[in-house]
Amino acid sequence: MATLPINTKVVVLLVLGISMVLFTIPAGKADDGLKQTIMSVYFHDHSSGSPDSTVRAVVGFPGKPWNLTQFGTLFVSDDPVTEGPDPESAPVGRGQGIFVTTSLDGVNTHVSLSIVFTKEAYNGSTIQVQGNSDQMKAVREYGVVSGTGKFRYASGYVTFENFSFNSSISYAVIRCNISIRHY
Repeated sequence: MATLPINTKVVVLLVLGISMVLFTIPAGKADDGLKQTIMSVYFHDHSSGSPDSTVRAVVGFPGKPWNLTQFGTLFVSDDPVTEGPDPESAPVGRGQGIFVTTSLDGVNTHVSLSIVFTKEAYNGSTIQVQGNSDQMKAVREYGVVSGTGKFRYASGYVTFENFSFNSSISYAVIRCNISIRHY
């Protein structure tokens, strides 16, 4: 085995040392310029099938019921979103999207939803929610995959939890807790 001259050994050690330092020092804070927004809003979900419903089944397998627990049933929604749980509380925007029952046992639902803000400070901004979860859980978590306007490049998560439900008129109030980082 040939030995390297002392100068070559020093250079190799120096390059290795500098490389180790470069790869162990962070390049900079990854969150430079990012803001964090945490808020709770309330979705008002009318799913009775009446003309004023905000959730509708639009397609399913022929010969099967179109309901929340039937695999393959696709729903669209356009829920009013408010600051508080009372339907008369200040409007914030709309929850517009699609969801489909994606598991054969009818438990999991895939959601693709835009929270479209209409209130002054966030007017025209959106948060894009997407994911799959057990729709029977008291709290369901989904990823925030993007946003627009004041929430440009948003990432984070939302949780949905049933706040109240009136089965006689198929009306649910769902609290949406939002935790995002954005520019």
